[in-house]
Amino acid sequence: MKAACDMSLKRLGIDHMISTTSIAWTRTFHRRDVGAMAELVKAGKVRFLGLSEAGPATIRRAYKVHPITALQTEYSLWTRDAEAEILPTCRELGIAFVAYSPLGRGF
Repeated sequence: MKAACDMSLKRLGIDHMISTTSIAWTRTFHRRDVGAMAELVKAGKVRFLGLSEAGPATIRRAYKVHPITALQTEYSLWTRDAEAEILPTCRELGIAFVAYSPLGRGF
């Protein structure tokens, strides 16, 4: 993960980035992955850590390893599942919620 980050930074010609961890990762949560990303934050290569499409339990497990800055999840008039547990979890932990497809995927 660290080598991939270094190569990306070099290709992009930048010294840091914001990291959002994908849905594939959240379904197979490993503390070592958040730990590795936390090391990149400490090294100044990544500014903030975020998750995409993570459930409340995954958010909490990741947050225990390193603070999570933002969560990206689908949220619209048609998809309001986040209201039950995800939004309250984000509020409790001070995590920004970034809705995607707020117009219901074009409906």
